[in-house]
Amino acid sequence: MNDELLQEVSAFKANKERLLGRLLNRTYRYMSDLAGDYLKGVGYENFRVGHIVALVHIGSEGTNINKLAAGAGMTKQGMSKLIKELQIEGFVDVVKDQTDARALIVKLTEKGFQAMIDWKKCTQHINQKFAEILGEDKLDLFKDIMVELVNDYENKYLTSSRNYLNHPMMQANWMAVK
Repeated sequence: MNDELLQEVSAFKANKERLLGRLLNRTYRYMSDLAGDYLKGVGYENFRVGHIVALVHIGSEGTNINKLAAGAGMTKQGMSKLIKELQIEGFVDVVKDQTDARALIVKLTEKGFQAMIDWKKCTQHINQKFAEILGEDKLDLFKDIMVELVNDYENKYLTSSRNYLNHPMMQANWMAVK
C-alpha cells in the first residue's frame, strides 16, 4: 500500500474527534438522551423523541399529512407512520379534510397539547444542562451559529426549490472529495 496515502488516512483518523459531522451527530444523541430521560421522568412511556418531529408541525386547527411531511423534511410514508403511532397513544386525531377528499387532517388532542407544553419544559431542561457545561454566552453563540447554517441550507435546498433533486446528495458526484 502507498505509504503516503496510509499516512494521510492515519492523520485524518487521528483528528476524528473534531470532525463536524461526528460532533453534530454526538451532540444530537446527547440532546436526545437528555430529552428521553426527561420525558420518561414526567411519565411518557411510549413516546419517542422522534414523535416530536410530527407534533411540532401540527397547527392549532390541524394540518394535513402532506404539509406535515414537507415541514419536517420527511416522506409522507414516514410521517404517516409517526402519526399512526401518535394516534394509537392518543396524542392526535385524524379526520377527513373537508376541502380535499383524498387528504387527512391531523389534529392535536388535549393529550397532544399537553405533550407540547411538556416538550417546551423538556427543551428548557436541555438548555439548562447545556448552559451548565458551556455557559449561557457560549450556548447562545452555538445556537446563533447553528441557525446560520440551517438557514443557509434551507435557503439553498428547500425554499428556493422543493425539488429534492437539487440537494447535493442527489447529485452523481456528491461523495467526491474536494
